Amino acid sequence: MDPTRRACTAILAALIVTSGLVDAARAQAPRGVVTEVLAVSGEVEEVDRAGRMVTIRAGNTVQAPIYAGPDMPIFDQLNRGDLVTIRYYDAFIVELTPGAKMAALKDTTEEARQKLDRPDATVLQQVTLVVTIDSVEPLSGMVTYHGVDNRRVQRLVQQRQLLEGVKAGDVVTIRQTRAQAVGIEKR
Repeated sequence: MDPTRRACTAILAALIVTSGLVDAARAQAPRGVVTEVLAVSGEVEEVDRAGRMVTIRAGNTVQAPIYAGPDMPIFDQLNRGDLVTIRYYDAFIVELTPGAKMAALKDTTEEARQKLDRPDATVLQQVTLVVTIDSVEPLSGMVTYHGVDNRRVQRLVQQRQLLEGVKAGDVVTIRQTRAQAVGIEKR
């Protein structure tokens, strides 16, 4: 699988695994799980020197590539197999959008870059996805949804309290914004 497709697949998985879904009965402003600085530790799986991207494996999970700007000289010292901790900005916003048309994964990076008002971060990528919930299993934490391609996807939601009130038929828009790494430490 090519790196771009693998990154999109990882982002889709992360969107469902770490984001909350809202109840259609409650018409609220967008809400979501926002993490100012997310830290991930693991073994360096791949280093893209030209693109300044590093991909790490934590357990059996390969993370989406994370951009390390030129202000991080430690990036040039990273090699496959190194144990590292990378801190980066990440945000998930989930919005109930009843009646919305499902939409394929859309890159909204340029729009996000224009809106970002932080001198210490640069938006690496923002993606938006509109899906319909097919089923929710609160005891197991499993959510099944489908997108515009009608392909059914099943994901485990780790924060089970986020499943409260979620039901089949809810249409949600999920937006993930990933900014560049703010710190890399070798262990």
